[in-house]
Amino acid sequence: MTEDGQTNLLNNWMGGYASPGGAYDEFLDEKGQPRPHWHSVSEHLGALSQPRWERRERQLERLIHDNGITYNVYDADDSSSRPWSMDMVPLALPQKELESLESALGQRAHLLNLILGDVYGRQTMLQSSRMHPYLVFSNPAFLRPCHGLLSPRQSHIQLYSADLARSPDGSWWVLSDRVEAASGLGYALENRMLMSRIFPKAIWQSDILSLQPFVQKFCQQIEALAATSSEQPNIALLTAGPKNETYFEQSFLARNLGYTLAEGEDLTVRSNRLYMKTIGGVQQVHGLLRRVDSPWVDPLELRNDSLLGVPGLVNTVRNRNVALVNALGSGFVETPALLAFLPWFCRNYLGESLELPSVATWWCGQKHERNYVLENIEKLIVKPTFRQNGGATYFGPRLSEKERQELVAQINKHPERYCGQEILSQATTPVYENGKLNPRHFLMRVFLVADQDGWKMMPGGLVRYPANGDVLDVSMQRGGASKDAWIMRDPDSEVGQRAVANLQSERPVRRNHSDLPSRTADNLHWLGRYIERAESLARLQRTISNFLTEDLGAESQRPIVPFLEQIIPPDESIDSLLDPETERLDFSAVEPFLTRSLFSKANPESLINNLHFIERAGAKVKERLSVDTWKRMQAFREIGDSYDSKELSIFDDEVSIFLDNTLENLSIFVGNAYENMTRSQGWAFLQIGRRLERALAISSLLQSSYSVAKPYDERLDSQLLYWADSSITYRRRYLNTVSSESVLDLLCFDSTNPRSLVYQISNLRELLATLPHANRGERNTIDTLSLQLFSRIGLTNPESLMQQEPLERMKSVHEFFGDTFTNLLDLGSAIQQHYFAHTVNAAVKKPNATIG
Repeated sequence: MTEDGQTNLLNNWMGGYASPGGAYDEFLDEKGQPRPHWHSVSEHLGALSQPRWERRERQLERLIHDNGITYNVYDADDSSSRPWSMDMVPLALPQKELESLESALGQRAHLLNLILGDVYGRQTMLQSSRMHPYLVFSNPAFLRPCHGLLSPRQSHIQLYSADLARSPDGSWWVLSDRVEAASGLGYALENRMLMSRIFPKAIWQSDILSLQPFVQKFCQQIEALAATSSEQPNIALLTAGPKNETYFEQSFLARNLGYTLAEGEDLTVRSNRLYMKTIGGVQQVHGLLRRVDSPWVDPLELRNDSLLGVPGLVNTVRNRNVALVNALGSGFVETPALLAFLPWFCRNYLGESLELPSVATWWCGQKHERNYVLENIEKLIVKPTFRQNGGATYFGPRLSEKERQELVAQINKHPERYCGQEILSQATTPVYENGKLNPRHFLMRVFLVADQDGWKMMPGGLVRYPANGDVLDVSMQRGGASKDAWIMRDPDSEVGQRAVANLQSERPVRRNHSDLPSRTADNLHWLGRYIERAESLARLQRTISNFLTEDLGAESQRPIVPFLEQIIPPDESIDSLLDPETERLDFSAVEPFLTRSLFSKANPESLINNLHFIERAGAKVKERLSVDTWKRMQAFREIGDSYDSKELSIFDDEVSIFLDNTLENLSIFVGNAYENMTRSQGWAFLQIGRRLERALAISSLLQSSYSVAKPYDERLDSQLLYWADSSITYRRRYLNTVSSESVLDLLCFDSTNPRSLVYQISNLRELLATLPHANRGERNTIDTLSLQLFSRIGLTNPESLMQQEPLERMKSVHEFFGDTFTNLLDLGSAIQQHYFAHTVNAAVKKPNATIG
């Protein structure tokens, strides 16, 4: 019994779990008893009661949601991303298996590196007919411009990955090698972080090997490759962008490794050197962790239709001016056909037997192998020789007679295009489903990094299993799920202690640097603008709703007109919506405009669309946001999805809840950003966007309020205070006496009021002063415009302005805010042009030494 009186899960697990016949089970041995290395896991996890386990399940779901852990699914109908799926029961393995796998996989990585060096170098394997020419010259992953790209002493592979499965006899087999731009490392690290949150005690007391030493080793290897003689290397992670299937993990890795997440458009090649476009000009990039497949990285020498790469990157590598991980063209060794030849290559080029076998593979480009595949096709998996060419994978046991005959005809017509592979009876691991454990077949993706001593394997991996129990289809694209892999440390081993001791590395202290990519600065800037735009619109709607709800008399409703003018399109006449005698609104004509400004997806300025814009802008800079701040991004998306295209009256309770919920989450986001973001350039651009947009909103509303064409109604003052969230401040100073002069002073000229115009402009000027200028000796357009704005508002005497005759006062105030609004627009354009658009004449720092 557990401490809360419930039967523990271990009894349920042991009573209901049965491993299938014909497969190795990771949990139970042949006698039906837990394997020794599972004792600690089952002791800690199985001791929980069912209610406590279910609480942790809910906690895991919440963490996945809050952290925004997603996997982008191509060809999805509605949304391109789905939440990450993870089982709470880990895969446990003993440390001795890690050591055995590390040695065998290290040998394999060394062999693949040798093959790449030969294929892109002297090509002795081709000349001796040991490598079939078709597998080289017809392979779309063989990139001719990369021949001779690296010197013979340089390694093509720094990060090696393989998909492993265990056979019924307990032996591990390699199903595929992944060296091009292997995904999964970030997800494996995220899985471990999730497990440490929901099972901290079990993680601590079970003595599991940590993943962090491997991460540290990986970073050290990249930095050693990119090392220069003059300064700390600048390293970026090249991503295909937010639509890529594993963009979450790319963002996660960039944030946790401390590298800049860069898309192709963030980079440029000049004088055979790679540079990043930053707000301080361009800065040289010395190392690139590549998550874009090789053919797409350079439209000049590789795929000319690529929009993901950097023109000239291949030549930069050729001139030894940037280091890539992994080297371009590494995907050559990923063809399944090569698996059939690895044992021979290993014996003849390394003088060793291949320690870890590949799944049995037959390339149909050879007569004997083709005949075997055709004779046994109903028992094999048939794959395309080159996955880059597309083509389906066929599961022999599932083919109908007609499908089998069609496949046989295709193989006979083009045999070189196909490979046959054995269907391995994969091992099973326990998965928690519907209150009990069930065995599920699984694959494990493991990772190794090269160093001066050989290859080091990460003590863990990404375990994947089919959610539907289908042994043949383990794919995250088709709904697969994942779990963490725990390597249980041998009590007599010192690996764990040595790893922790070596975590520290010498790095210079850095507090401020101007390496913010222009695209990132642009997205942060617009994130701030969308935040303020959404808040202003929500406050406008709430002000209008409150005024119309409280105004039940026969008085004129003209005081609300300036607020309506911020919402209703300029080509619509507000006066046509007012009764000329009573000055009451034709509500049936006004309400559709109000509803569209809230919920219409067709209106690009609607509140719903602004919430989506916030979420999209935030997704593009996710690596710059804290987890707590990112939670608000998730909230904006959920609010937007919940109210998309709704048709509600602004007097409905649901609208009031929607506005309150939106304003609450906006305030939380701003507060989290204020407390958690370092006062870096990213912070500056986020705040510049906010201050600029709020100043524009204030100027526009006050300009409309003081229109010569409309008589001023003193009831407008109270509405302005309500919109600006300054009613309490005003009443604390002036009690219940409301005057236009004091309201204008509070909303425009009071530097202590964070809602005032002068506060926005003063902050803008201070923030802009922190940013780098390309030519510090010249006063540029941004300086001039910000000085004009600051001087105008600073030199304006509000008392003399308000003491003029009514008509002159209205005209002067209207012109003042109109000019201010125009100058703010000009300032926004100048910021956009100066910091977010790079030209050939942008500042270039003196090139550093060539990378060795």
